[in-house]
Amino acid sequence: MKNEAVKNANLRLVFFILLAFGFSVLCRFYWIYWASDFNEYFFNNQLMISSNDGYTFAEGARDKIAGFHQENDLSFINSSLSILTYVLYKITPFSFESIILYMSVFFSSLIVVPLILIANELKRPLMGLFAAFLASIAKSYYNRTMAGYYDTDMLAIVLPMFILYFFIRLILRKDDISLLALPFFMGLYLWWYPSSYTLNVAFIALFVLFVFVFYRKEKSFYIAALLCAITLSNIAWFYQSAIIVLLFAFFMLKNSLFNFKFIVLLALGVLIFLAFSGGIDPILYQLKFYLLRSDESASLARGFAYFNVNLTIQEVESIDLSTFMQRISGSELVFLLSFFGFFWLLKKHKVMLLTLPMLLLGFLALRGGLRFTIYAVPIMALGFGFLSVQLLSLIQKMRPLKEARKLRIFFYAVFPLFVLLLGVYFYLSQSAIYESMGVEFQKSFVSFFIEDSLLFSLLILMIFTPLVFEFLWRKKDIRFVCSFYIMGVLLFSLWANLSHIYNYRAHTVFSYNEAAILDSLKDRVSREDYVVAWWDYGYPIRYYSDVKTLADGGKHLGKDNFFPSFVLSQNPRAAANMARLSVEYTEKGFKTPYNDILEAMMKDYNFNNVNLFLAALAKRDFEIQTPKTRDIYIYMPARMAAIFGTVASFSHMSLETGELENPFVYSVAYYLGNEDGKLVLSNNMLLHSDFRSFDLNGKNYAINSLVEFTSVQQKYYSVVEIDKSAKYYLFHIKDANIPNVQFILMDKAMYESAFVQMFFFGKYDESLYELIVDSKEAKVYKLKL
Repeated sequence: MKNEAVKNANLRLVFFILLAFGFSVLCRFYWIYWASDFNEYFFNNQLMISSNDGYTFAEGARDKIAGFHQENDLSFINSSLSILTYVLYKITPFSFESIILYMSVFFSSLIVVPLILIANELKRPLMGLFAAFLASIAKSYYNRTMAGYYDTDMLAIVLPMFILYFFIRLILRKDDISLLALPFFMGLYLWWYPSSYTLNVAFIALFVLFVFVFYRKEKSFYIAALLCAITLSNIAWFYQSAIIVLLFAFFMLKNSLFNFKFIVLLALGVLIFLAFSGGIDPILYQLKFYLLRSDESASLARGFAYFNVNLTIQEVESIDLSTFMQRISGSELVFLLSFFGFFWLLKKHKVMLLTLPMLLLGFLALRGGLRFTIYAVPIMALGFGFLSVQLLSLIQKMRPLKEARKLRIFFYAVFPLFVLLLGVYFYLSQSAIYESMGVEFQKSFVSFFIEDSLLFSLLILMIFTPLVFEFLWRKKDIRFVCSFYIMGVLLFSLWANLSHIYNYRAHTVFSYNEAAILDSLKDRVSREDYVVAWWDYGYPIRYYSDVKTLADGGKHLGKDNFFPSFVLSQNPRAAANMARLSVEYTEKGFKTPYNDILEAMMKDYNFNNVNLFLAALAKRDFEIQTPKTRDIYIYMPARMAAIFGTVASFSHMSLETGELENPFVYSVAYYLGNEDGKLVLSNNMLLHSDFRSFDLNGKNYAINSLVEFTSVQQKYYSVVEIDKSAKYYLFHIKDANIPNVQFILMDKAMYESAFVQMFFFGKYDESLYELIVDSKEAKVYKLKL
């Protein structure tokens, strides 16, 4: 009888896992279904990926399959994701493009396994099912693990949840399997995601503190902490594995020798070993980068004050509380209930204290940026799952309720009226905001109500809660009531996330034409050549064109971004000289490392003042003495028009003070509406209807020239000179191939920049450049210097 009960429990557990896993996978297939309607998202007969960083792992996997890569090409050939992709390519019949497209769908959905297993250890498997459904499609987790999001995030939360599962299982069961599995999963996590070092240290430290407070006499727990600590060392994985297995076997066979004095000595030895292996350095770097927002390049060499890239990366920007709650739990109300449920869970099961490092890391998003929110997702989901099963348990214990007139008045009158009035208030407030900008608010009240996560959550509560009590009053079968309750809980917790999945229609990184341009470039260049481009495009360029770049998603500190920024935003002659120098000195730096490449240039060209050196690059008599070792290409995509102001920022700061001493203007805008006969633009400009001047902050400014572009590729544009003494130029973009741009206001410095002159106008010095690609998506120039 007992064996039958265990068998049924195991079958239920497997069913819950398969059900939640299938749900997670199915939800992620929606993007595949949606994107398949767009031919421009396909390349090599498969959808392209939607994560920019994914291309660096794709490049590494490609090189792994090929069996070689170029020296100093920064290939991620030995990264964990590239190796896993290589293995899958070798053992499965699927194409490379299909593997990198679908990997995140299946691997990220494994998050349901540790969640359900943890809940099962707490004797609440249904709690795990609720948590698995919620966590697997929570907004932030879905965004970073959706189909096409080829990145290490697909297992970055799954693996620490398995670590937590084995910590919890070890505490509750004290079994040998957990003792050995813990260091295995921690080592796997460190291999998969090296930046997890700090989190793993926090896991171990809290576990030791937890054991010391509650289980100080349990020797196996201390051994578990030591085995995990060994994985933090910098020695090769096979040495780590050998030490761990030997220590584990020695503990199992000679348990009596492991008295507390011996364990203390062993712990001291491990700590000394870790200290000498540089184990503290990763922690200091992470704290410095995300909490202090520092850019180490700003303090190198001569102390050049480069622009801090963190100021331009959305992922490390602080987020508001509402966004924070929505990204973790889907809606504010679900978050608050999850938060309450988590503390109730802590009260019932103190072992859940071990989840605090992940929860706190997730809450770091309020300071360190939205990318951290995914760490809190599974922990908060467990809190919601626990609260849900506790309420279900209360319902199951309820006897048929007697008539309760006051409750009915509340459920059928007071609460619905409250929700309705709250919705009206939100709707009118939003309408007022749009009207203040001179734009008509076009959403109906019903659509606004349904799309607002908080209001719709309240609506579900308003419908399901009184019905549950109504069934109890009417003495319905308790199993029917519980089933109805479960359906309501799932709808309540999942609707906002399902709605997000439907509306979050991410584009592929590049369109087919953009990918085809870079792929064709591969046949015209050498693997040792460089393509100078903004860092956003570095990884895809390396993947499709198989060349080198100056900056990319992993190499984009201020000192790295300075050079492509200078090349793109200074005048074409200075850009040509800097392109040649930055590439040659980058290559020289691989053999003779420089603290700062710019300083090395100045030293070789006998300049002591950085401003004088940069100014000299624009002069015709500047002579490059550095030998040419390879060809250089400059990539100017149409999509960069929308972010060119950010691009220019990195080379227009004073390198001596870090201040914007000579402010430039490059402001992208689109039309919002009319106000007093003037065009209201999204950058707060009021453009006069004759396009001869504009108002900003109560002041009127004249326009030097109005340039209307009908087709950039075919050079269909007109220039209307208005006021030669004015310093502002206005571009009116009618070319649909330049995305997210309708108007551009710029000053003379930006107007004369390489990107504006060479991309928009197609003007270039034929002694310096050769136009080799001229398409509506991008222009590529070959440097002749």
